[in-house]
This record gives sequence, structure tokens and C-alpha cells, in this order.
Amino acid sequence: MSNKQRQAKVRKVLREFKAGTLKSSSGEKITDRRRAIAIAMSEAGMSMAGKSDAYVDAYIDTMMCMEAEGPDEEGEEEEMDGSCGKKR
Repeated sequence: MSNKQRQAKVRKVLREFKAGTLKSSSGEKITDRRRAIAIAMSEAGMSMAGKSDAYVDAYIDTMMCMEAEGPDEEGEEEEMDGSCGKKR
């Protein structure tokens, strides 16, 4: 599985979590963000072993921000605060 396919899989699973439709293999609704991240990384064939919580959180936030970003209008300059492209 290529890196782009893995990223797409993580985004898909986290989108399901945000929508409230992510379920475990037993059919139980997932409400814990850490569990959703573990499922996303497992389905994408990635490992959390040896990675700090901060690293995993930053990776997931980056994936979700990439999905949320839309094309910017030309000529518009914005000051960003570094967290998911939010304006200050």
C-alpha cells in the first residue's frame, strides 16, 4: 500500500469517527478518539509502536487539516497560527 493510499485510509476512518458512524468489529460505536486513531492506523497498515502520543496526534491533525483545506482565493493574505490553518 502506497503512502497516499495509507493517508487516504486514515482520513476515511477519521471522517467516519467524526460523523459518528465508526464501529468496532463487534459492531460497537467508537466514541474514544485514541481508539479511532488506533483503528485508522491499523487499517492503513501503520504502527503506533515507538511513536509518542504527540507525534501521533500531530500526524492525525495534519491528515484532517489536509482534508479540510480548500483552495485559497488569489490575492488574499492570511496570518496563520500553525494549527490547521486557522486565522489568528
